[in-house]
Amino acid sequence: MEFGDMLKAIRKERGLSQDELASILGTTKQVISRYETKQRVPRLSVVADYAEKLGVPLALLSGQQTQAPQDAFPSGGVRRVPIIGSVACGEPIYKPGDGTDFATIEEDIPCDFALIAQGDSMTGDRIHSGDLVFIRRQDSVRDGEIAAVALDDELTLKRVRRILAPGGRVAFTQLLPSNPRYAPITIGGAEETRNVSILGKAVAVRFMI
Repeated sequence: MEFGDMLKAIRKERGLSQDELASILGTTKQVISRYETKQRVPRLSVVADYAEKLGVPLALLSGQQTQAPQDAFPSGGVRRVPIIGSVACGEPIYKPGDGTDFATIEEDIPCDFALIAQGDSMTGDRIHSGDLVFIRRQDSVRDGEIAAVALDDELTLKRVRRILAPGGRVAFTQLLPSNPRYAPITIGGAEETRNVSILGKAVAVRFMI
């Protein structure tokens, strides 16, 4: 489900009119109608604000969590995960944290740590500088998924796309930004000398600024 679909589903589940939902969220019926008919897409900051007011997980309302709970979209328990540093949304960088910072996340979102986004290369996916990106630790992702990728000692957040050679083997991989101002980063191939590894998949984002 997309944001508009999920917003409408929550409203219907709770027996609210568009006027009543607008009152809860501090907006207008017209805005709610545009969201539900997908004529308008909110920034992640708005989604985060609505999720808090409705008491639902951010990943659910933003459409990143594809299956909704069956019992009226309740907010479950929360747990803490470490914020281990910053990840580049632009040229690869990495600034490790000191291990003392934590972020809270809903228990039903499978993640192992969080990173602070820096830069604007992923704004097309509503990830802005300063946002918290929650990562599930895994060493591979599917094509099109957003991953935290280490290039030597640097770290970047991008969508992954594999380019196949004749015969079906992977010729090289591209790390794709969602801001057209930035070019893809190409990795792999016979002349690749960098140590490249996927740290994990981005499973949720929280607006912080």
